[in-house]
Amino acid sequence: MKRILVLVMVWGIAFILCSCAAMSGLPQGSVLVGDYQGSFNGKFFWGTIEVQVYEAPGGARPVFGRLNQEAEQGSIDFRGEVKGPRLEAQFTIADGSVSGELSADGRSMSGTYKIADPPFDHGTWSAQKR
Repeated sequence: MKRILVLVMVWGIAFILCSCAAMSGLPQGSVLVGDYQGSFNGKFFWGTIEVQVYEAPGGARPVFGRLNQEAEQGSIDFRGEVKGPRLEAQFTIADGSVSGELSADGRSMSGTYKIADPPFDHGTWSAQKR
């Protein structure tokens, strides 16, 4: 029971804090070049994933995304960058990371995620371009 309470608290706090800081840090003049939606499946959690890829001045490709957890009604945001076909991102509130690969045709992405805070969830994800 204590573990469930901790899970609810972690996801609830992450949801509130992430909602406030969703898109901070996007360079001025950036253009959305990829909007992906799919699903993730982990050891403890599952749900949907959203990933937005931008083209920034100077050639950088910032990424903003969110895992929407279904069982406990919460979400956790991440941000990072796509370099070549490789996505590397960090969660904005929780300690952990999201990594993945962009398909050669740019229509899909897939990868893994790892949350280093309790309950230490990890799993896989895949998303298709909308």
